[in-house]
Amino acid sequence: MESKKRSTPEIWKALSNQIRRDLLCFIGEKQIVSFTEIQEKFQMKVGTLYHHLDTLGELITQNHLKKYLLTEKGRRAFVLIEDELDVSAPSLQAYGRLSFLHNIFLRPVFRFINNDAIRSLGFTLMILIGLTIATYFLSVTPIFLFPSFISPSYFAPIYFIASVIITYVICEALVILIFRKSSNKLALFQSIIIIQIPLVLLCLLESLVFQSEYPTSLLQIDIWFIVVLILIQLIFVGFLIEAIIIVKELRIEKAGSIALFTVFIVNSFAFLIMNMLEVLI
Repeated sequence: MESKKRSTPEIWKALSNQIRRDLLCFIGEKQIVSFTEIQEKFQMKVGTLYHHLDTLGELITQNHLKKYLLTEKGRRAFVLIEDELDVSAPSLQAYGRLSFLHNIFLRPVFRFINNDAIRSLGFTLMILIGLTIATYFLSVTPIFLFPSFISPSYFAPIYFIASVIITYVICEALVILIFRKSSNKLALFQSIIIIQIPLVLLCLLESLVFQSEYPTSLLQIDIWFIVVLILIQLIFVGFLIEAIIIVKELRIEKAGSIALFTVFIVNSFAFLIMNMLEVLI
């Protein structure tokens, strides 16, 4: 019992540091890893890296080849960090040296929503109402990630709201099914409302460019508009990844997989719906 009491503060000290948590997760993901691989991953001085490895103490060990692996306690800590809490995700420097991109991809906004989803609800509902009204007057709405002219115009807000809800449901379902993260549902829904802004701005551009004559296929659209469309979709993906990192507290690789699956599914829905609309028109 005394040994256990003595070791507990040391374990908490080891896991209190962000670098050591990332180091523990790296060893846990690789299962067996050499010192050289660790050094290449973390780009630290040898002395600093040895200090962090020594501080991890009884959470890691070495085999006969001097490669590092987790002990039983280390595996339990890895499960706690990686699968249950994922505590390192919110402060993870996901873009490396380009960490300023967190601000460009609306990290402060998503933090504001995540910190108090109830108080921020009025803010996001105002944005949703504004975007919905805009789709009505433009007669153009993003059907998921593709802007489309809708006639009569009063159907445009219906398609827009349905797209927002379905996008949220798909994203939330994927997070729950794959990573078992069911918290902060309201915050994720509000975040998905926010990331609709560039899509609606693209609708505005489309209405100004094409006005009455709207091309019936991608082959009839100017190449510059296709480039803009792809750029806006990439921005949407970036926003969605950042929202998932903040709201669901997942690492960037996990958030990226959820975002890509979501985009793939909603784009498939978009093609089906637009083909149906083309047949009806």
